[in-house]
Amino acid sequence: MQRIVRPQWWRDGVYRGVAVRVHLARHDIGAVFGFLKERGFSWSAIATATGLGASRVSEIASGRRIVTDYAVLERIAEGLNIPRHYMGLALDEQARHHRQDSPSDQARSLAPIDHRELLGVVASIAVGAIPADVQRWLPSSQEIVVPAIVGRDEVATVRAVTAFHRRLDAAAGGGRCLQSARGYVAWATQLLQMKCADAVAADLRAALAELHNLVGWVAHDLDDHDMARRHLTQSLVLARQTDSLPLLANTLYRLGRVSLHQEQPAEALQLFGLGQLAAQQAGCHASVAILHANTAWAYALLGADHQVVDSLTRARGELEQADLDTAPAWTHFALTEADVHGISAVVYSALARHPEHVRYVDRAAEHSHQAVRLRQPQDRRSYIFDTISVATASILAGDLATAGEYGMKAVGLMADGMRSARVNDRLNALWELAARQADREPALAALGSRIAELQAV
Repeated sequence: MQRIVRPQWWRDGVYRGVAVRVHLARHDIGAVFGFLKERGFSWSAIATATGLGASRVSEIASGRRIVTDYAVLERIAEGLNIPRHYMGLALDEQARHHRQDSPSDQARSLAPIDHRELLGVVASIAVGAIPADVQRWLPSSQEIVVPAIVGRDEVATVRAVTAFHRRLDAAAGGGRCLQSARGYVAWATQLLQMKCADAVAADLRAALAELHNLVGWVAHDLDDHDMARRHLTQSLVLARQTDSLPLLANTLYRLGRVSLHQEQPAEALQLFGLGQLAAQQAGCHASVAILHANTAWAYALLGADHQVVDSLTRARGELEQADLDTAPAWTHFALTEADVHGISAVVYSALARHPEHVRYVDRAAEHSHQAVRLRQPQDRRSYIFDTISVATASILAGDLATAGEYGMKAVGLMADGMRSARVNDRLNALWELAARQADREPALAALGSRIAELQAV
């Protein structure tokens, strides 16, 4: 007998004590398949409806495989008659358009950003004055059909989509989730035009600000810095409109990190300073700590050792006062000892690359080894950064064998599914340092070959 999916299941159903709507918003497709199994569907029946194949359905249901691809999520929604907006999916025609136009193609249609001019725009927003022509600094979005009335469920979907993509980005890099996340931004942006209660509208703007913040960070991870700045500036506008000071601090921190990555420490210091104003006004010790730590990084690139030590000391002091229960979710990564050691390793390595400050290499080595020891498996990209930090400090200290060992470990982790331009950039920086010593250590010579092979793929 052919099984029929009943529409009310997706609206009112419960699986393992959690509403099916919540599972759909989280893209927990394994739970969705388990829910159908309880209603008499076989894996083969689900496979027929979705076109996925019975073995793949079984793997998804058991948790051995997760679904992240936008096209596959669309196929599941269509095959199982799931209302697309329950999963934050655009309508068919727009979704096809989204898949066909790559993010880089869409970004090229916008005029390049003059980030020096943008700095003035950002400063205006940070202090409460949104410029009249701000639109030209923001990302473009396509028309998407959405529900006529927006409620708490749609806001919850935006937040769940953001959390899901943030986890995926940390585990596998921006290349695994940028296109998908931008599709949800287009959908969520259109929700702002729909009818909703004032309180829902405010929550929606805050949730969308976090989603734009995520997309900006993911774009940064892929070295698309214009796209990163556009989405982060949009996040800044929405955060200012909702008076979300912690999110303002977060976004200014991320804008500063983009500048750091592009070796513009003076610009980064200005952005971190603006972020400090918001973080201190919010009374958020964790945010203040993160901004102090990254300020130290900017000073390290400038070779200002006294300011580096002072900023890291201030960061540690603020972290000691931070409360995990009240700190914003985005700051939680910085409250771990692994990340404290990780950022300290990066800062001291950057400082030790100045010949007059090479004495700080011992601190860089100590912090990097501690970070590797403490880092959790789900923070895979950060773990790769930590291994690169060990290799970098080891080269600066003259321990070439250890440098080769950890450099090769970083390359191996990168090759195992990590899609991050930032990791590639740091590997290149490592090789730039290692190349001078490669003739003295076979492991370093092999490292150069492996990096070249990896980046040629």
